[in-house]
This record gives sequence, C-alpha cells and structure tokens, in this order.
Amino acid sequence: MPVSDESREAFLRSVELFDGQVQATPGSTWSSPSPCEGWTAQDVLAHVTANLRALRATIGGGDFFASFGQPVEGDILDAWHQERSDAAGSLDDAAARSIDTATVGGNSVPLAVMVDGLMRDLVIHTWDLARAVGGDERLPDDLVAVATEAMKMVTDEARGPGLYGYEVAAPPDADAQTRLLALSGRRA
Repeated sequence: MPVSDESREAFLRSVELFDGQVQATPGSTWSSPSPCEGWTAQDVLAHVTANLRALRATIGGGDFFASFGQPVEGDILDAWHQERSDAAGSLDDAAARSIDTATVGGNSVPLAVMVDGLMRDLVIHTWDLARAVGGDERLPDDLVAVATEAMKMVTDEARGPGLYGYEVAAPPDADAQTRLLALSGRRA
C-alpha cells in the first residue's frame, strides 16, 4: 500500500512539529526527565532520530529493526537535523521506486502503516519533549486527530516498558489531546 498524500503530509508536519520543539528547547534542559520512564529529553530526541534513520534504512532495503534502537553517534542535534532534512527525501525515494512495503523484524508491512506509526510517535513525543523541558505542550488539533486514529493500530504487544504505555483512563470531559495522551499511557 503506497503512502497517501494525506499520510505523507501528516508525517512531514509531525516531523516539523517535533523539530519546532527541539529548536525551542534550552540547551540546559536536555538532561531533564521526560514522561517516558527512564528517559531524559535527550533520550526522546535520540529515539525519534533513530526512528527516522530506521525509516530511511528500510526504504533503502534494510530491516527497520536493524537500525531502530541503535545508538545515535556524534552530536545528537546534528544527527537530528540530518534525519529531519532527509525525511521528505526518504518518502520521495520510496514513491519514485514504487516501494510500498517495509521490512520490520523480517516481516513485510505496508510502508503506509509504518509512516502512520512514525507520525503518531512524533506527535506524542513532541508532547513528551515539551513536558520534559517546560515547553509548549499544545499539539495541533488536526495532528492529534490523525495520531488518535493511528493509535488504533497499537496492539497489546506494542505496550509495555520501552514501548507505548498501557492505556490510562482519561477524564470524561477530556479534550482530544488528553484522550490521545491517555491512549498512549500518558497523563496530561
């Protein structure tokens, strides 16, 4: 299944959303604890950077898990800027070569599903980074809606330490962002 124009747009907007929070993060706050258990703000940045690197490697014919979770070497901000800059090119490359599947753990999955999952991850981790460093935690309503829809793909196997958190109850009068965060195991 090819990546739709809508998914591409949401993914690239989520990359820019995350980048906006990276750019607004004071250098003295990268060691601050994040809402992701055991992770600092810098760990969140490293995780997102590794995800984009893994997407690029997957489109190049590799397995997502061969790059996913690998340490980001060198300056983390330089690595982030490089992966951010390459994000659109990775999707352009996939479209030009008619790549519509990705290899994840030896299994073939639709590339569109992977891109939607990374978009969801970027939106949620934007909030994590903002919370860690005292930034603006408001997320765009349209990306919250798309990420919430993409949360339907998160199975019980994808929840636990180092993965998505276990769903928590949102207050009955919760707004859409609070509901998204609750779906991902976070309390706003």
